[in-house]
Amino acid sequence: MTTGSAESNHEIIAGVELAGKQAKDAIQGELSLRVLGAEVSVVLHAGVTEDLQTELRRAWSRCLDLPGESMPRPEKIPTAALAHSGERPFRATVSSAVGAAIVTGRTFKEFASELTSAVTLAGITAGRGDLVMLHAAALADRKTGRSVALVGRSGMGKTTATRRLGAALGYVTDETVAVDGSDVIVPYAKPLSVIVEDLAAPKHQIGPDELGLLVAPAKPTLASVVLLDRNPDASVPTVTALGHAEAIIELAPHTSSLSDVHQPLRRLCEILDATGGAVRVTYREAGDLAVLLPALLERPAISKTWTSVLGEGTQPPEQHGCDDGDRPALLKRAELVDAVEIPLADGDGSELIVMTGEGVVRLSGVGPAIWHALATPCDIDGLAMRIAPRIGLPTGYESHLLSSVEELQAHGLLIAA
Repeated sequence: MTTGSAESNHEIIAGVELAGKQAKDAIQGELSLRVLGAEVSVVLHAGVTEDLQTELRRAWSRCLDLPGESMPRPEKIPTAALAHSGERPFRATVSSAVGAAIVTGRTFKEFASELTSAVTLAGITAGRGDLVMLHAAALADRKTGRSVALVGRSGMGKTTATRRLGAALGYVTDETVAVDGSDVIVPYAKPLSVIVEDLAAPKHQIGPDELGLLVAPAKPTLASVVLLDRNPDASVPTVTALGHAEAIIELAPHTSSLSDVHQPLRRLCEILDATGGAVRVTYREAGDLAVLLPALLERPAISKTWTSVLGEGTQPPEQHGCDDGDRPALLKRAELVDAVEIPLADGDGSELIVMTGEGVVRLSGVGPAIWHALATPCDIDGLAMRIAPRIGLPTGYESHLLSSVEELQAHGLLIAA
């Protein structure tokens, strides 16, 4: 997610008393926001004039919390941290139920950009474990609430597409598509972060009202997952259906706190089933997407074909070659966050998608057979005898099997027993 700058520029604050009068003098205003379902308070300090407060409030208008609802009070922070600085005169405190941070900026534009990152990070942190969060833009059909998530790294055109498509579809977010257990997207209609000058300059934070983007339904549902592939040489836009295994491998880097979700790979598979499977769209201009979206928003759900394999039985059908307690170099599975098995499209075998603490790995070829065979620890010779009934062993298999085992060990999937 694009929150790296938030983590590097915001000082995490906890439990330090603040001198009362100086703190009150420093505070000039407050924004009470609803961010990915979480209550977030932005307390503005010296440097943010009334006119700039009005500008911020206008940019964040669709995230302002309803009046009368309780909001978290800012964490107590050191007086020194609030002191006015000539180098970074713009300052604010962003707080939620999970913590607080100080945001600063040399210019108001830089400050507003850092503030957006800090507010987003606060919402993401609050939703950790409860929401599947994609780094994506989302737009919704205003009548049905069916929504498309446009996923992609920076430069793939998410914000540009949002500005172009938001004249006909409701604006849900241009940053984080957070999906709950019912496939409902928790709206985050933040200001759009728009490049106005050069790429190195801070992005301008422009509110959706100022850009004329339509308002989305209150509870949009995720109906389509699109991985954007912006290509200036594409003559016509193309849609390519992705299998679940490929989709998960491509989606995983564009998620936040995925490993904190209960059975995250299972959850991703459920989302992909409900949305008809992910697609990759290769396109040149945002207008190309407008032509494709009506059909993408009507993709029907598909039937489940995958299987959750984490926690499967601990005994394999046969245990050849593993009874000698004197054998060295026994192998076993490492602890995983989650794992799912997905049949190949041609029906000949399957592949495993596994998640470790380091990330998501796709196992094909002999990998799934090795994984299943090591339901209990075994040495390399016993492993060969276990997988033979499943896949067969060609002449000269030893070097290939050893290479495959070493690769799985390198990925942290197999360890010494």
